[in-house]
Amino acid sequence: MSLLKDIKSSIISEDINDYVSRVLTDNINKKNFDIPDYLYVTDIINPVYSYYSRKYPEIETPEKIFERMKNGEETHFIARQWFEKIDGFSGSEIVLNGSNINVNIIGRSDFMVYDSIIEFKTKNNDNVSIDNLFNVYLSDLEQLLFYSVINKNFDKNNYLVFYVNEKFYVYKVNINDSEVIKNEILYRISSIKRSLLNNDITSMPRCSYYLYGCKFKENNICSCNKLNNKDSSWIKDSIKIEEDTEFENELYNIYKNNENNIDLRFYDLIYPRKYYHKMMKDEIILENNNNNSSFDYEKNNIKFFILDIINSSILDVNGYERAEKNKENKINLYGDDKYIIKNIYDENSIIPFILKINNSKFIGKIPETYYSELAITCARRNIDNGIVIVVYPKLGNKIVVHDIKFDINKIIGLCNQKINDISDALKNKNPEMLDLCPEFTINSCPYKNCSCKMEIIKRT
Repeated sequence: MSLLKDIKSSIISEDINDYVSRVLTDNINKKNFDIPDYLYVTDIINPVYSYYSRKYPEIETPEKIFERMKNGEETHFIARQWFEKIDGFSGSEIVLNGSNINVNIIGRSDFMVYDSIIEFKTKNNDNVSIDNLFNVYLSDLEQLLFYSVINKNFDKNNYLVFYVNEKFYVYKVNINDSEVIKNEILYRISSIKRSLLNNDITSMPRCSYYLYGCKFKENNICSCNKLNNKDSSWIKDSIKIEEDTEFENELYNIYKNNENNIDLRFYDLIYPRKYYHKMMKDEIILENNNNNSSFDYEKNNIKFFILDIINSSILDVNGYERAEKNKENKINLYGDDKYIIKNIYDENSIIPFILKINNSKFIGKIPETYYSELAITCARRNIDNGIVIVVYPKLGNKIVVHDIKFDINKIIGLCNQKINDISDALKNKNPEMLDLCPEFTINSCPYKNCSCKMEIIKRT
């Protein structure tokens, strides 16, 4: 039996949670999503790129830039297993919403320790220094500062971490005047809106992508060569930066002791053959990546709004509570419980949740992968229940919340068995030892020699 079916058979109970549904529905009904009004922190860091992305959505990302971006993303994923071992680790890929400072801006911090933001950057050149943070790596510093002030649980101490040729450079950034940073956010948002309205970018600073690869420059659209470099003078009096050598040594020691670990995440158990082909470095069919998913506001607005409702309600969990929950790990998987929520039936306990935007026009059974994602997340933390929040945009943003209880010991055993299966398949170079990936994902598999497709062909 496949993992998905095994997990489905391990469900003890499933009920509709009317209370959480009502809390979310009452708030979402106040919102008009017809006009997307969220900007991303990445927009205001590089407003020129943001401008061109909206004006020329048809421009595709060149293959070499796309590959570099994918390699960078992969290093970030691997880095999770380093940061999870830091005392006080409270999450990765944490969604931050600027509503607490009355600004519709969204960010996603790389990592958090308690309530401190950590931005993690990979670099090829070993020229990292405090002075260079204000010129060469100014955009990285800005990103950390903007994330820090839109963090609901603001902490004045935050960290910029560089990974360069197996070395770590860690800078502790103390924010002593957050109002200056908030004002800069407001100025840049208004600047982007003005530029889009007037078709004029002459007042914007040169984009940081200009020297490192930009799809608009390669298509002779970008005019950054006529713009001035960014000015860092607004930052200097509002922060204090110092190198944190103790943190550097801690990260390096974790990294050296972690070199031979297998890098598995919860969704690798759900899509095991895709993971197999990735680890075997099989050839990828590069698909058209011109989807500009980071600017798919219509889709993401609902997700961001729901997360904001949770973060501003009695359901919210702070960084210290997340850190405490992240201490326990019952299965050898990386990636923290990104979304955890207060248990309404017991205010002293915390449970996982997953949030899904479902484009179906019918409310019925939820997909098996929803159960699996929640079950694996529960298993890691040895929690036997969680909730699935499903929003149906095509049904007037109808919200259905499923309360699910698992036989958690059975789930933990299943997960550990599937981890062993993946390890054996890699050792024996035999993907057929693994479950097929879920059927709906097979046709879109990016690997040229997808073993799922080949096995289906053999069967027919």
